[in-house]
Amino acid sequence: MTNPIEQAKALTPFWMRDIHQFDGLEIHPCRTEHAENGTPFIEPCEPESAEFWSVYGHCRTGGVLCFEDFPTEAEAHAFAKRLLDAWPHLNTYGLMA
Repeated sequence: MTNPIEQAKALTPFWMRDIHQFDGLEIHPCRTEHAENGTPFIEPCEPESAEFWSVYGHCRTGGVLCFEDFPTEAEAHAFAKRLLDAWPHLNTYGLMA
């Protein structure tokens, strides 16, 4: 049988293990685009063109990392609020977008 600690780690989102590396959150509308060769990629877009909404962690060292995607802006904001309430250090910059 597997160690319960290892089981918990396996179920924990990758970003949650490194939550201390983030100092804020961003929410962006996104849609799927396709490269010339047909390979899909995700691109931020205007809200009216959004296929989904992504919540990003703002890295202390610069840049962002996508935490989760949501079908609606409201769900993305609710998730971001829960994160800001649970990890006060994310309020260094809070919700930036």
